[in-house]
Amino acid sequence: MKITLLEPAMCCSTGLCGEDVDDVLVATAANIKWLKSLGHEVGRHNISNDAAAFKQYPQVVAKLQQEGVDSLPYVLINDRLVMAGVYPTKPQWEKWISGKKESLQIVGTTEDANCCSGPGCC
Repeated sequence: MKITLLEPAMCCSTGLCGEDVDDVLVATAANIKWLKSLGHEVGRHNISNDAAAFKQYPQVVAKLQQEGVDSLPYVLINDRLVMAGVYPTKPQWEKWISGKKESLQIVGTTEDANCCSGPGCC
């Protein structure tokens, strides 16, 4: 499975630097390590250090232009946007990698992490 995280600007590639490290970023780093250990291809790009990576995903560019950088991070699985505005928890990752097609609907925004934007959702 190809997993891509497109993230907001950070001081370094993981955001795990400086004095005040965000616990969510620590959990995300651990989840990425775990996903890689399972054999998944994981790419992580933040807009300040690797903006060119964003251009590979037209739907992401359109969303970013419409909603702005506050809509980051974006999570893509097999180049399909599945989450925006929040980082996934380990149970969410587990659901997605289970291979269930219905689990790959876009979910999460900073306003409502339990609402998806697909038809018939919410």
